[in-house]
Amino acid sequence: MKPRYNPIRSLLLGLLLALPAAVLADEQMIYASQVLKEGSHQMVRNMQSQERTILRATAALKSDQPGQALELLASAGKQDPLVALLEAEAHRVQAVNAMKQAEAYGDDIGQQEQLLASADLGPGLGEANARLDSFIDKLNQDSGDPVDILLPGSDIANVFMFDKARNRMFLYAPDGKGGLKKLADEYVVTGSMKGDKQVQGDGKTPNGIYRFIKKLQGAELDSRYGPVAFPIDFPNALDALHRKNGNGIWLHGYPVDVLRRPPQDTRGCFSISNNRLVEVANYVTLGRSWVIVGENLEFDHEGKKRQLIDSVRNDIETWRQDWVSLNTDSYLSHYHRDFRSGERDLAAWKSYKQHVNANKSFVEVEFDNMTVMHDPNRWPEGEMVVAEFDQHYRSSNYADQGRKRLYLARTSENQPWKILLEESLQR
Repeated sequence: MKPRYNPIRSLLLGLLLALPAAVLADEQMIYASQVLKEGSHQMVRNMQSQERTILRATAALKSDQPGQALELLASAGKQDPLVALLEAEAHRVQAVNAMKQAEAYGDDIGQQEQLLASADLGPGLGEANARLDSFIDKLNQDSGDPVDILLPGSDIANVFMFDKARNRMFLYAPDGKGGLKKLADEYVVTGSMKGDKQVQGDGKTPNGIYRFIKKLQGAELDSRYGPVAFPIDFPNALDALHRKNGNGIWLHGYPVDVLRRPPQDTRGCFSISNNRLVEVANYVTLGRSWVIVGENLEFDHEGKKRQLIDSVRNDIETWRQDWVSLNTDSYLSHYHRDFRSGERDLAAWKSYKQHVNANKSFVEVEFDNMTVMHDPNRWPEGEMVVAEFDQHYRSSNYADQGRKRLYLARTSENQPWKILLEESLQR
């Protein structure tokens, strides 16, 4: 449901956004710490005590209050490796601060201080930082529609969105009223190396738009991947066009005896905790659960989303009209110079279509049940969307119907979308 407009909240948000980034971050941290301490906010009331303690301790450390962090962690479960890391970091920061006060005692103290400072455990606290950032994000932002889910058709069960920069997995489904409902917002672990996957074994998680295509469990799944796993259809046609390769990109769980994992700790897969994976698995519908992967996904930009939807639908409709007009040159102008369809490039496609249209006196084409997704990543051809729809075709000498997929690209907002890839899908 779209959040109700609140003029006071909008004014406060506007004032906050006008602050310098560092000041805004400090204000958000202070607010988050206060909310976690008071415990009356709905987000905190529904939170497990261990999670709340970890968030409070993380906020204290980021605010340079190691003593407070240690006080909070004294009541936390010691079997949790994240608690141990936070305690170790708090003790290290305390020691560094104490040695700064003793610097005048001698050069050796200064050298020991530098050595201790270089042992920063911050990188190992990636999960704690990611969870705190997620909490602050939820406190300070509307949980509105994601920009990239433009038009979910009836063939869409739901969309899993993986934000590699935030280490978060969002799950959305159509609400039956033309909108979207959020089903999950989880901490997720991704590839050990940053960036977009290019080749097998590079440790990177691929960026793009995919689908879950298989379910692995029981004897066919090693225990290190948790109770169940769902492979995606990487590499797809767009990946193949850019000579990206590799395989075995899954959503899976943790090894049975592992409670925590740092943010970048897989060989390119997505990994969430086993208890959450079991719950999320109930939403996966093979072939109908889409997957969008990128960094810093955008939300609550209704104007941008509407512009994207309108521009894609308008350009697809113009393509359809030029197709039925039997004006082959106008029809072919909608195709990208690097177009591919199976083994055909643009030159072969032009020759094929000119030959086909020469024998027809009329063509009728209709599209329905359309799905459109926006790719959050910039490709060499520019901005990218994926459109799928049912196509009903009839001409003077042939009739057919089926499901079609288009990858469309444009170099800028004022340029038309061009068809880069065209695929006929199996039902």
